Amino acid sequence: MPYTGKPSKGCDMCKSRRIKCDEQKPACGNCVKSKRRCPGYRQEFDIMFRDENKAMARRVRNSSRRRDQNSRSVTPSDQGLHQSPYGTPLLLPDPQLDDVPFPGTSLDANQSVWHNFLGSLEHALPASITVSPESEAVPFFFRNFVALPQQADSMRGYLELLLPLYNRNLSSSTLHLATKAVALAAYGNYPGKKHLIEDAAKAYGEAILKLNEDLTDPAIARSDESILATLLFSLYENITSTSDTVQAWGNHVDGAIALTKLRGADQFKDPLSHEVFRAVRSMMVISCVQRSKPVDLVPFPGGDRWMGTEFKNENAANRLTLICIDIPSIRARTNTLIQSSYHEGLVSEALNIIEFAQTVDQSLQKWYETLPDSWQHQFIGLESGIGPEGANTAAWPGEQHAYHDVPLASIVNEYRVCRIFCQRAILHCTTYITTNPTHRLDNATYDSAAFIIQQMVNDIAACVPFHLSYDMQPVAQMLEQERTAAEGFGAYSLVWPLYVAANAETVPQEQKMWFLNRLHYIGERFGLSNVQVLVMAKQHVLTCGALFP
Repeated sequence: MPYTGKPSKGCDMCKSRRIKCDEQKPACGNCVKSKRRCPGYRQEFDIMFRDENKAMARRVRNSSRRRDQNSRSVTPSDQGLHQSPYGTPLLLPDPQLDDVPFPGTSLDANQSVWHNFLGSLEHALPASITVSPESEAVPFFFRNFVALPQQADSMRGYLELLLPLYNRNLSSSTLHLATKAVALAAYGNYPGKKHLIEDAAKAYGEAILKLNEDLTDPAIARSDESILATLLFSLYENITSTSDTVQAWGNHVDGAIALTKLRGADQFKDPLSHEVFRAVRSMMVISCVQRSKPVDLVPFPGGDRWMGTEFKNENAANRLTLICIDIPSIRARTNTLIQSSYHEGLVSEALNIIEFAQTVDQSLQKWYETLPDSWQHQFIGLESGIGPEGANTAAWPGEQHAYHDVPLASIVNEYRVCRIFCQRAILHCTTYITTNPTHRLDNATYDSAAFIIQQMVNDIAACVPFHLSYDMQPVAQMLEQERTAAEGFGAYSLVWPLYVAANAETVPQEQKMWFLNRLHYIGERFGLSNVQVLVMAKQHVLTCGALFP
């Protein structure tokens, strides 16, 4: 590793501002004078400007003004010619929707257009011209973290929708600015690229300001681009992953939900708009699960409990979302119950929750049993036992599984997580009922719930090596993803299931420690603090396409 100079002992805020820190404690003088929150002196990537920061907003406006004055004006007179923020033409594929790969297109067709698109991004500037950070970051982001091509039956997130919408918008659009912010933040997590973090924060501020402007126009506010940009803002918060970003992440998801409701039934008439609806619906369910907050099932104009279309017309991934839509309610009711002192009048509520959870669990099991063969895991080996490393071993004893690709494996893991939630609710309610000594423990119900939880936990453990190894991911190799990026995606998509499995009450302590060790390994390997890993787990966005390099 090349020597990069003596490391500064100043706070991270002063380092990001490139000013000398007086190193006063508990907060440095510069932060106190400028009314900034001093993050302290740890080497953590957790210093981000917030969109409500007025000083940042002024800085963003001034920066944009200077860049506009200095940039060379290029008119996108030809179809497919976009102007980059730096005044250089950016040649992209034809922005007409019919010419852009769409969910369900064949793998070969997607690959062809995909490589052409990436080539246009990477060769937009002559070699003699200094490449801007954005010109590096955006192709890097598209190549490694936008999930195309992907099986049509496993698509329900929003990143796979980014390409067609990105292509039909100019670089001054909110969507382009949001993509730039996310790409810079993702690229800035890599060695030698930390200086891009401030650029990402500036781009994020620009995008927020532009969205606020767009929201004054009802037509633009309800557009696919505005909703997708809002979801990208939540992705930006995921990538920064600090204890301060959880609320901002939830606010962005809530904003996308509100805009989606405003669109009513008209959004179901356009295939792409319908896909955006499904992406928002998935994020809504995930947000509610994380917060144990029941989904608002009040129908909006033209909608029916967020069904959108008939259940049978949804692909496998979206059918899972619709089955899981009641799980936040189950969790919320269970939490309320177990936090209450025992009362005979609440026994009926406990029994109702058990029945409700069993019904949802049966639907989940049926969903899994009807999956096509391509979704099933492949048996790749048998781990005989814990080695001398103990909890540090790479694989948990038992079968080892591989899948077609990481996105598909992530959705199957979400199925397991949802069944764990259902069975944990049953365990808690059964235990609550037996708080009264006159009630006998329903051993059959309790033991069945514990058995299913252990079965789901073991299956999660079995796929951990697959997620963490590029050599076990043929699709990632075929798509020419970078090894670190592919393994990073696989690792981060494990954070949520690992966290849930480690917190299941009936799982053996030794196995819990192994899950926690895998979480620590992910954080250590990819430069994350324990706080950041915990925030990622709580946000639970990975199964919807949110990626963390």
